[in-house]
Amino acid sequence: MRIPRRLARTGVAGIVLAAALGGSARASTLGLSDYGCEVTYTSIAWSTGFSMNLTIANTGTLTFSPWILQFVFSGSQHVDTAWSGTWSQTPPSVQVTNPAWHNAIAPGTTYAVGFNATGTAETPARFTLNGVPCKVTS
Repeated sequence: MRIPRRLARTGVAGIVLAAALGGSARASTLGLSDYGCEVTYTSIAWSTGFSMNLTIANTGTLTFSPWILQFVFSGSQHVDTAWSGTWSQTPPSVQVTNPAWHNAIAPGTTYAVGFNATGTAETPARFTLNGVPCKVTS
């Protein structure tokens, strides 16, 4: 029996993907539920700006490495200074990537970052870590 080329290529790609993920059993059981995060924040406001400290917790079973925390401000807030990561902003979007000395957040561990910003102190409604939506608490 002949297998059409299109199906043969798909089969080979599936085998390569399964091997890269550690075998077919791991590929079939690996899911979004293995990744989890929670961001806890505290903020201090003044007349022209605010300071926010964020603690990123890995609540899943897999390590985030490297990692990127992303969020969107609700208004015209602008990050002026920041610490414990590499920060960038294209208003209203903000992202912080891991510093060289802390490129992984293992399951059950946390990592703290923070920033000073101009504008009204409003907590972003949504945070993601490597694209995974995080639970947000204050």
